[in-house]
Amino acid sequence: MTMQVTSKMARLGSRLVALGQRVRDLELRIARVENRPHPDTLALRRMNREKRRLADEIDCYEGLLRTLSRGLTP
Repeated sequence: MTMQVTSKMARLGSRLVALGQRVRDLELRIARVENRPHPDTLALRRMNREKRRLADEIDCYEGLLRTLSRGLTP
């Protein structure tokens, strides 16, 4: 049982790292668009919506990790 939980936690950790990288990449793209003389507000809205969605997904996975780690504590 513990092996399955730790394996699942490792996969969730990897997913969190990947999501974090996507958020950082998106933040760079947002900054580039915002720094243009005439920023594309529609593109900014879409990117910010995606960033919020990713943040929600990260929060969900972090909650799962907390729950799983409590199950490992004796």
